[in-house]
Amino acid sequence: MEQVATEMTDSFLPSIRFVVSEDLKDLRAGVEGLPGEALDWKPAGEDTNSIAVLVTHVLGSTRWWMSVGAGAPLPERGRDSEFQVKSDDPAALLAFMGDFSAQIMGIIDAAKDVDWAAQRKTPGDTPETVSAAWAVIHAIEHLREHVAHVGLTRQLWEKRKSG
Repeated sequence: MEQVATEMTDSFLPSIRFVVSEDLKDLRAGVEGLPGEALDWKPAGEDTNSIAVLVTHVLGSTRWWMSVGAGAPLPERGRDSEFQVKSDDPAALLAFMGDFSAQIMGIIDAAKDVDWAAQRKTPGDTPETVSAAWAVIHAIEHLREHVAHVGLTRQLWEKRKSG
């Protein structure tokens, strides 16, 4: 059984690193070149999220869930405040993205010898018990979902400006 666990770890971490790295590049591409006013634009009014909100939320969430999965210390996170973010400064948002992306990749790189079947209890008012693997897979699926949202929001912004 130890042989199987070692083989999984040997292939799982590089796979996590590759997928997350690609997703973070796609997220960055969704922001690069946008004017400041596009960052806070909400495509369908107040009930939708801006690109700045989506980026802030998904990076905070990804960093948090990766920490859960890796058994790393949990970073401070104000989930509710992620949805209140305003930004009209593309350079500042890109710098924030660079910082959080580096933190996320650092968590992945430090996740050596993780027992992916280990159970992790999440903190908070409604704690959950999840496997380390589940936490990482959830982080990735959630990241990809919001990368797509950013891409769609950008497309709607560009169509709005050209149409």
